[in-house]
Amino acid sequence: MSRNPLSASSLSLVIGLVAFIFTVTVHAKEKQQQNDGITRVVIACEENLKQDHDDYYYSHLLELALTKTVPTHGPFKLSFVPVMPITNRLLREIERGRIHVTWMPHSQNLRYNIAPIPIRLLKNLSDYRVFLIRTEDQKRFSAVKSLTDLRKLKGGIGSHWPDRQVMEENGLPLVLSMSYFNLFKMLKSHRFDYFSRGIYQVRIEVETYASQGIALESSLFLRYENPVYFYVRKDNKALMERIEQGLKIALADGSFNELFSSIDNLRWGEKLLEEKRRTTLQLTTFD
Repeated sequence: MSRNPLSASSLSLVIGLVAFIFTVTVHAKEKQQQNDGITRVVIACEENLKQDHDDYYYSHLLELALTKTVPTHGPFKLSFVPVMPITNRLLREIERGRIHVTWMPHSQNLRYNIAPIPIRLLKNLSDYRVFLIRTEDQKRFSAVKSLTDLRKLKGGIGSHWPDRQVMEENGLPLVLSMSYFNLFKMLKSHRFDYFSRGIYQVRIEVETYASQGIALESSLFLRYENPVYFYVRKDNKALMERIEQGLKIALADGSFNELFSSIDNLRWGEKLLEEKRRTTLQLTTFD
């Protein structure tokens, strides 16, 4: 005799019970961490990165914030798990309590149960972008004085990058690629005219691709509000408060700026931002 399938009400009850057990388990683990006096923080990041990798700075800044709050919040243990290249999966893992902190540009439209710690990790560097172009095309870009002029050219960008939405909403024609490395090949083969990069990202790329006819465009900045924050699960108030307090202490005593200035890419970006000869093209954000 075959068994009757679960009724809709029974299935809903089972799903609800599983969700309840999971939530209780997560909170029990967090309670245990509080009881033994150690703040355990898990991040999706490689542990032994070179200084020119973006995550080197963010992971060291997080460690600095946690260290600054040891006198008030007790010891901590920072643990690393493999990087998750798909952002949605990473954010779900934060919701589930398996990962505790990540860093990314701010968005008001997140569908996840996470919240930003509202202290800019890159100061204002993340608001500015520059272009990688073919060396022979500088005259074309020197003639660009407005977004209307820029819309006559095509940009290249990663299909999953958050900058894509902002640029498309501002009417900038884009050619998309799933592969970061392919974008350089596509630029060289005239598939598009420029590759938009953060001013804190571009130093190594300029050095790497100079011999292949790719250069840093010298007359323009692209700007829009794009703060980068640490994010934690919304109900993890203790960790949120600890990191925020630690960042404020580091800002006040100069150690935040000391770490920031020790990173070659960030220091190079600040120097680039001081160039007064560039025209700034302002994008509108629609969050």
